[in-house]
Amino acid sequence: MPVLSPHRPAERKAVCGVPRRGRAVAAILPCLAWLLLCAGAPAALAQSPAAPRSAALPPAAQTALRKALAPLIERGGVAVGYDGDVVFVHGPGVYVPASILKLATAQAAFARLGPDYRFRTAFYLDAARNLIVKGYGDPFLVSEEWQLIGRALDAVGAFRQPLGDLVLDDAAVDADVTVDGVGDSTNPYDARLGALVVNFNTINVHVGPRGDVTSAEPQTPLTPLARELGRHLPRGEQRINLSQDAGNAARYAGELVRALLEQAGATFRGDTRRGHAPQGLTPLLVHRSSRALPEVVQGMLQYSNNFIANQLVLGLALEHGGEPARLDAGVAVLRAAIAQHLQLGPPALVLAEGSGISRRNRADLLAMLRLVDGFHPWQHLLREFGPPGRGVPGKTGNLQDVYTLAGFLPAEPPHRRPFVVMLNQRRNTRDAVFEALYDTFAPGGVTRR
Repeated sequence: MPVLSPHRPAERKAVCGVPRRGRAVAAILPCLAWLLLCAGAPAALAQSPAAPRSAALPPAAQTALRKALAPLIERGGVAVGYDGDVVFVHGPGVYVPASILKLATAQAAFARLGPDYRFRTAFYLDAARNLIVKGYGDPFLVSEEWQLIGRALDAVGAFRQPLGDLVLDDAAVDADVTVDGVGDSTNPYDARLGALVVNFNTINVHVGPRGDVTSAEPQTPLTPLARELGRHLPRGEQRINLSQDAGNAARYAGELVRALLEQAGATFRGDTRRGHAPQGLTPLLVHRSSRALPEVVQGMLQYSNNFIANQLVLGLALEHGGEPARLDAGVAVLRAAIAQHLQLGPPALVLAEGSGISRRNRADLLAMLRLVDGFHPWQHLLREFGPPGRGVPGKTGNLQDVYTLAGFLPAEPPHRRPFVVMLNQRRNTRDAVFEALYDTFAPGGVTRR
C-alpha cells in the first residue's frame, strides 16, 4: 500500500455507537487487534516487513502499561505501531477524533493537489478599467499576501492609469457553504468559509483606555468596519470573527483589499462592489500564493486551524469538480483519496468535514493509527507535544468531553513508531496517558533497543 510521500508526484467519513470502555486483555496478541476493526478497515498499517520481536512489548511490560492506563481511561483507547505493525492496543473501539482528523485532510490534499500546489487568485481589467478580483479559496489571503499582490499588479501596469470600480468575485465557492459543528460565535475557529476571504475572516484591533480603536497589526490598515466593530469591544487587543454576518465579511474584504492596493499605488475612482469576471476575459494576472501546500498544511496543523482545513476541502472540490465548490463535494474527494491511498473508509473511518469539529466524524482506534502512520513522511509539519526534553511530533484534538492525541514516539531512523490516544470522556487525562506511553516506548524505557 502506498504511503503518501513528499517525493511522490501529484495524483489525478455513520458509526455512531457509544465508545466502548477498554478492557485489559493482555493475553490477546497485538496482531489480532485488527480483527476488531469494522468491516472495510485494512489489515495492516502499511506494506512493510513485520516488526521485529524487540519492537513488541514483553508480557510484563504490557501488564504494567495496562495497569498504568486503567485508572486514566474510562471511555477511550490507545494504540502504538512500529514499522507497519500494531505493537500495543488498549481499549479498541470507535471514537470521535476531533482535530487529529486534520491528518486525513492533509494527506488527501497532498495526494490530490500535490505538494507543489499553490492557491490562485485571478485579476481582470475590463473595458471600463474596473479591477475584478476572482478568488479561489486561498486560506492565506492575509495582509502580507495582498502586499505581494499589489506589487505584482503594479509590475504588470495595472496602476499606470486610474481604475474604475473594485469588483470582488466570490462565485467560485457556494455562497451557502456550512460546516457541521461550526457555530455562530465570534471565535476564530468558527470563521466563515469562502472564495475570497481576507485575514481568515477576522479583524485584529486594539481598543485603548478611552475606547480609541487602532489596528493590532502594523501590516493591516484600520478599515471603517474595523473601527465600527471595535468601538463595542472591551479594552485591550481583540480579534473579531466576521462569521455572524456574511455582509460584513464581504465588506471587510473590499475595504482591506482596496486600502492595501492603494498603498501599492492604485487609484480607484469608482465603488467597491461584488460582481463577476466576464466570461472570455483574459486575466491580467493570476497570482499564485507565496505559500506552497506544505506551508499551508503546517499552519493548519500547528495552530489547529479549522478554517484552513475546510478551505483545503473546498480546494479539493474546486480542482476536481469545478465551480461553485461545495463542502460535500470536497468531502467526497477527501474520502476517495483516503480510501485509495490508505484503504480506509466507512464504517472504520467516517468523515463529515475536514477539520474534526463535527461530532459526526468517527474513527476506529486502529484505523486512526493507520492514518497517523501514513503521515510519517510529513511529521516535520507537526508541532512538538510534551514537556521539555520529552517532546514528540504530535497533533492534539479537543471538543467537549473529547481529548485526542496523535503523533510519533521516538524511534531510531528509519523506523517509525506512530501512536494515537482517543479519549471520549469527561476527564482530560491525555497528558498522563502520553507520559505512560513515553516512559514505556521511548529510549530508556522497557522497549529500549
